[in-house]
Amino acid sequence: MTSQGYVDHLAFPELTDSEMESLAKMAKVCTFRDGEPVFEAGRRGVPLYVVDSGHIEIVDESTPVSKSVVIHGPRSFTGDVSLLTDRPAIISAYARGETRAYCVSQQDLRKVIQQIPELSDKLLEAFQMRRYLLERSGFVGTRVIGRVDDPDLTQIREFFDKNKIPHTWIDADTSDGQSAMKDLEIDDTHLPFVACNRGTRSPRPTVTRLAECLGLKRPIRTEPFDLVIVGAGPAGLAAAVYGASEGLSTLLLDRFGPGGQASTSSRIENYMGFPAGLTGADLANRGYLQALKFGAELVAPVEVRSMSCEDKIHKLVLDDGQVVSGRSVLIATGASYQRLPIDGCERWDGAGVYYSCTSVHARSCKEGRAVVVGGGNSAGQAAMFLAEHTAGVSLLLRGGDLRKSMSDYLARRIESHPKIEVLRHVEIAAIDGQSRLNGVTVSGSKDGSRRTVECNGVFVFIGARPRTEWLPRDVAVDSKGFILTGADAAKSDRWPLSHREPCIVETTCPGVFAAGDVRSNTTKRVAFAVGDGALAVTCAHRVLAEL
Repeated sequence: MTSQGYVDHLAFPELTDSEMESLAKMAKVCTFRDGEPVFEAGRRGVPLYVVDSGHIEIVDESTPVSKSVVIHGPRSFTGDVSLLTDRPAIISAYARGETRAYCVSQQDLRKVIQQIPELSDKLLEAFQMRRYLLERSGFVGTRVIGRVDDPDLTQIREFFDKNKIPHTWIDADTSDGQSAMKDLEIDDTHLPFVACNRGTRSPRPTVTRLAECLGLKRPIRTEPFDLVIVGAGPAGLAAAVYGASEGLSTLLLDRFGPGGQASTSSRIENYMGFPAGLTGADLANRGYLQALKFGAELVAPVEVRSMSCEDKIHKLVLDDGQVVSGRSVLIATGASYQRLPIDGCERWDGAGVYYSCTSVHARSCKEGRAVVVGGGNSAGQAAMFLAEHTAGVSLLLRGGDLRKSMSDYLARRIESHPKIEVLRHVEIAAIDGQSRLNGVTVSGSKDGSRRTVECNGVFVFIGARPRTEWLPRDVAVDSKGFILTGADAAKSDRWPLSHREPCIVETTCPGVFAAGDVRSNTTKRVAFAVGDGALAVTCAHRVLAEL
């Protein structure tokens, strides 16, 4: 079998007799006339259709000229990851000939995935592979028009990448961009501009408006969840996987999308089980699909404004006015890198100065050099990634020891890489540029000497600032804002219960836990965060048993 044949086999498998029988028991029979729409792009809640007789053609209607993607015959099935994420369909389907199909609702599909392992593997593999093939087939999807140095465009593209939304970016400064703007009858005042499915248009959208435009926003049930998780980084995703798989009704909330800070890592090589390494985005996507597989719900983008600590039910108020209730709550909001302490630096945020490193950011300096600030693994991986996509990289260290916070294997690679220079005992004193960033001035911490380093992008990975400003006073934090848990919570004199000690990851508010980077005295590693998330579910079971 050729490599393409293997890919097609994974993406478009046929079901066996026993698999057809299993699905038929959980389905209703649907019939369609020749040419009748089975479902249309933009529709939410689309079932899984398994063809019994006739054919279903999948059609890309994201451009003025429709294009056939694939035709499903008997024993084949429709659908991709949208069936699991409960997002609107991004393609359309039409019956070809008189067609009979088994129609499996999304709710019953989750039961199939949880209860029939062999069929589950086949469906999940096909769903992921189909989205991969679609994105590489010239699928336009949502069109995004803007300029590369616009910070609003950077945020929009990060949002699309993190939420795995197929899209096409069109540079407004190119002839294609000018032509697209003319067709859409927009000018510079509308940029960045997003043309969503079914003709919905959104000039200069916020992330919230973008979610509405794409049909991602939805109401949350009012009944209490067993476990509400705030933050969908590695700790939150791990807790969602373990909580949902162990029967807890689990809700995952995030202000941007799944992955957290880890999803911005260009490569993770020291996570057990992946010897060849994988990107942070890939790891986050796998965890996200696992959580959905077991029945967890994810709502993003949404931000928690406040939380109340109650005896039995904790209430969280969201930025859209909804109130979510949970018998237990996990805070997994992580930490963000600190801003450069330079006057006027904020004007370059998202337009030359970045606090993460993905392919979106790397494109901003692909024809020049990049500067990376920091000495940890995230900074090291960013330097390695950028060295493959730019003319060269300067790695700036405040100290002199590259191995103080960085893994030895990574430090050795950096020291031997011909396109990476390591500057020790230096700090950025100023950012240089007019309309676009073109360099930085660095000063030596030992001799006060100054030099200019030419670059088109600065990538900052220094310090860590926890996202805990929204928490109630009942949740105690340390002097830096990180949440006290376990023994530290007990020693703080803020623990209110006398009949038991707090669980290892429990805060000073009983039934509220913290995991990952947001927790005080933790190791900032993906594996540690995942372990924290799993441990939080064990603690949640204990609290729920008391209730």
